[in-house]
Amino acid sequence: MAAKRAQATPEEAERQRMLARERSAARRAAFTPEQAERERTLARERNATRRAALTSEQVEHERTVAQERSAARRAALTSEEIEEQQEQTREKVAAWRAALTPEQVEHECAVARDRSAARRAALTSEQVEHERTVARDRNAARRAALTSEEIEEQQEQTREKVAAWRAALTPEQVEHECA
Repeated sequence: MAAKRAQATPEEAERQRMLARERSAARRAAFTPEQAERERTLARERNATRRAALTSEQVEHERTVAQERSAARRAALTSEEIEEQQEQTREKVAAWRAALTPEQVEHECAVARDRSAARRAALTSEQVEHERTVARDRNAARRAALTSEEIEEQQEQTREKVAAWRAALTPEQVEHECA
């Protein structure tokens, strides 16, 4: 079986992967929720064990192959399929966020802050300037599309957020802000 796969063309390999995914999807469709959870747990454990044994070169190779495969799959999508996937992703993320406890929300915010800080710390000054320019252009385009009512509504929301933020400051923070 492995020898067959090694001789297969990239198109044939992709076709075989698609068939395997379809078979797996059909098998999973018959699972009870408990079986599905057990399968997910086993798959996570198998993947963690496999990843732990990889060298950094193998990790980089796997990442590159996965990125290329994803890019090829995305390139083959129609605009309707792209929109459908984006909508499904938005719904999944909204459901996931709604299920978080306040502690989990705080943890996710902290993780996101750390990830952003690490990413920004690795940027060159040219990249920083480029990101600022892109953000400025994006914000200008977004603001240009707003109606006067939407602008007023956003300004009111900003005033409320700033007031709430100021009300939550400690006396030491107030002293620092005014300095």
